[in-house]
Amino acid sequence: MRVGARVRATSAVSDSGDETDTPSDAVLGTVVDDYAGTLTGDTGGRTWAVPHRWAVALDDGRLVFRDDADLEVVDSE
Repeated sequence: MRVGARVRATSAVSDSGDETDTPSDAVLGTVVDDYAGTLTGDTGGRTWAVPHRWAVALDDGRLVFRDDADLEVVDSE
Protein backbone atom coordinates (compact mmCIF):
# COMPACT_ATOMS: atom_id res chain seq x y z
CA MET A 1 0.00 0.00 0.00
CA ARG A 2 1.13 3.55 -0.66
CA VAL A 3 -0.06 7.14 -0.56
CA GLY A 4 -2.33 7.66 -3.56
CA ALA A 5 -3.69 4.09 -3.56
CA ARG A 6 -7.42 3.60 -4.06
CA VAL A 7 -8.78 1.55 -1.17
CA ARG A 8 -11.91 0.10 0.35
CA ALA A 9 -11.97 1.09 4.02
CA THR A 10 -13.63 -1.01 6.70
CA SER A 11 -13.09 -1.47 10.41
CA ALA A 12 -14.35 -3.44 13.39
CA VAL A 13 -15.83 -0.30 14.97
CA SER A 14 -17.81 2.34 13.15
CA ASP A 15 -16.74 5.98 13.20
CA SER A 16 -19.57 6.67 15.64
CA GLY A 17 -17.99 4.10 17.97
CA ASP A 18 -21.25 2.46 18.95
CA GLU A 19 -21.81 -0.34 16.44
CA THR A 20 -19.93 -2.83 14.31
CA ASP A 21 -19.50 -2.12 10.59
CA THR A 22 -20.80 -4.63 8.09
CA PRO A 23 -19.35 -5.28 4.63
CA SER A 24 -21.99 -2.94 3.21
CA ASP A 25 -20.45 -0.17 5.36
CA ALA A 26 -17.19 -0.42 3.41
CA VAL A 27 -16.47 2.81 1.56
CA LEU A 28 -14.02 3.80 -1.16
CA GLY A 29 -11.34 6.42 -0.82
CA THR A 30 -7.74 7.39 -1.48
CA VAL A 31 -4.80 7.05 0.93
CA VAL A 32 -3.51 10.59 1.57
CA ASP A 33 -0.86 10.06 4.27
CA ASP A 34 1.20 7.35 5.98
CA TYR A 35 2.01 7.75 9.68
CA ALA A 36 4.17 4.61 10.04
CA GLY A 37 7.22 6.67 11.01
CA THR A 38 5.39 8.38 13.86
CA LEU A 39 3.62 5.41 15.46
CA THR A 40 5.19 4.24 18.71
CA GLY A 41 2.61 1.71 19.87
CA ASP A 42 2.00 3.80 22.99
CA THR A 43 -1.70 4.58 23.44
CA GLY A 44 -1.23 6.30 26.79
CA GLY A 45 -3.32 3.61 28.44
CA ARG A 46 -6.49 4.65 26.62
CA THR A 47 -8.83 2.75 24.32
CA TRP A 48 -10.13 5.88 22.56
CA ALA A 49 -8.22 7.99 20.01
CA VAL A 50 -5.77 5.17 19.31
CA PRO A 51 -3.37 6.16 16.50
CA HIS A 52 -3.74 4.49 13.10
CA ARG A 53 -1.23 4.21 10.25
CA TRP A 54 -3.12 5.49 7.20
CA ALA A 55 -5.13 8.68 6.57
CA VAL A 56 -7.81 8.03 3.94
CA ALA A 57 -9.90 10.67 2.15
CA LEU A 58 -13.20 8.91 1.49
CA ASP A 59 -15.19 9.59 -1.65
CA ASP A 60 -18.06 10.92 0.53
CA GLY A 61 -15.82 13.73 1.83
CA ARG A 62 -14.84 12.29 5.22
CA LEU A 63 -11.26 11.82 6.41
CA VAL A 64 -10.70 8.60 8.37
CA PHE A 65 -7.68 6.88 9.87
CA ARG A 66 -7.21 3.12 9.46
CA ASP A 67 -4.65 0.34 9.87
CA ASP A 68 -3.49 -2.18 7.24
CA ALA A 69 -6.12 -4.76 8.28
CA ASP A 70 -8.90 -2.20 7.73
CA LEU A 71 -7.98 -1.41 4.11
CA GLU A 72 -8.16 -3.31 0.85
CA VAL A 73 -6.44 -1.96 -2.26
CA VAL A 74 -8.99 -1.80 -5.09
CA ASP A 75 -6.85 -0.30 -7.86
CA SER A 76 -3.20 -1.27 -8.22
CA GLU A 77 -2.38 1.30 -10.95
